[in-house]
Amino acid sequence: MNEAVTDMSSLSLFYRDVKRVERLNREEESALARRWHDHQDREAAQQLVVGNLYGVAAIAREYRHFGLQEADLIQEGTLGLMHAVKRFDPDRGFRLMTYASWWIRAAIHDFILHSWSIVKLGTNKLQRKIFAGLKKAKNAIAALDGDHVDEVAAEYGISSHEYQETANAYLQRDVSLDADMEEGEALITALPALEATPEELVVESNWQDHQNSQLHSALKELSDRDRHIVMQRHLAEEPATLKDLSEGLGVSIERVRQLEKRAMNKLREVLAN
Repeated sequence: MNEAVTDMSSLSLFYRDVKRVERLNREEESALARRWHDHQDREAAQQLVVGNLYGVAAIAREYRHFGLQEADLIQEGTLGLMHAVKRFDPDRGFRLMTYASWWIRAAIHDFILHSWSIVKLGTNKLQRKIFAGLKKAKNAIAALDGDHVDEVAAEYGISSHEYQETANAYLQRDVSLDADMEEGEALITALPALEATPEELVVESNWQDHQNSQLHSALKELSDRDRHIVMQRHLAEEPATLKDLSEGLGVSIERVRQLEKRAMNKLREVLAN
């Protein structure tokens, strides 16, 4: 069976099941969080995770244009949610998803950065955008949770206490992900449809065009032989083996490996400029 079809079927089933999960109100959430926080009740922690998977799905869909499987983004986001549940303090006054959203985004950002291969690298501008998002998530976590707060506060030249006090005041003025809409449902519960919106399709198309253009320009900087090796090893529908290239070029397998390494390093340098 086609992998994409299987993935979409699994994704559809996931969305179907998530929509069937009854939302936790503030009192229920607080009681479950207290059971976990005070008694390490694993069942309570599991209910908190399951009850907030809709938030993970909503956040994960924001990152589909990076070319990764939505199911993988949701999986990584769920790990972030689980980490947030583990650290969540119900006495802080935040709803769980307001707190967990930063951990979810940080987990997804980290997954995206570690998943990109050389042929998927974009420009520095896009990488800076991702790192900016990581920094934002890290800063919010520092404010809410105290994690790395000394490091973050030092960036602003203030004490950790001053940073948390200022940042918390700002975060609490933000619209909560759990804020009620006119229909009486939380903002984050409005799960989008599986189909990409016209705006998402345009963004993805523009991104793919930009990727292809950048890669094409970078490949021109390589010698004919190096370019041939890279294209056969990384861009062909059926990648060539080192042995195949060795026989075709009349050099040793080790020499092909060296040439490939040199070419890939050159590509990285060009794409980084």
